[in-house]
Amino acid sequence: MLACPPLPYAPRVLIVEDEHIIAMATSVNLKRMGCEVVATAATGEQAVDYAARKKPDVVLMDIMLQGSMNGIEAARQIHDAAPGMHIIYCTAYTDPGTMAQAAKTNPRAFMGKPLNYTELKTHIDDLG
Repeated sequence: MLACPPLPYAPRVLIVEDEHIIAMATSVNLKRMGCEVVATAATGEQAVDYAARKKPDVVLMDIMLQGSMNGIEAARQIHDAAPGMHIIYCTAYTDPGTMAQAAKTNPRAFMGKPLNYTELKTHIDDLG
């Protein structure tokens, strides 16, 4: 359960997570923060499509996803199409090689799993 106060505005968030239970828990906690969850994607292809159509303020991006496109490639495509869209990586893959590849997409932040929702709120709050 989230122990921090709600955000002063309602940022629009796209969750990109292929583990259904984690996506649901993240969605519940974001809504408790006062965020609007615009969609949840399980694949990189879905993430790129939803980002283009739903125009979220921030994308919470896992790196390992279902399908052929990983989160780093999805973030690259999203950033190319909408350079102002913020990406926050939420991943268990924090080895130096993966982090170096992900850093090339100019993310707003990196967060390890399990997510610290107070820290996530701080990152999202800093966007506004």
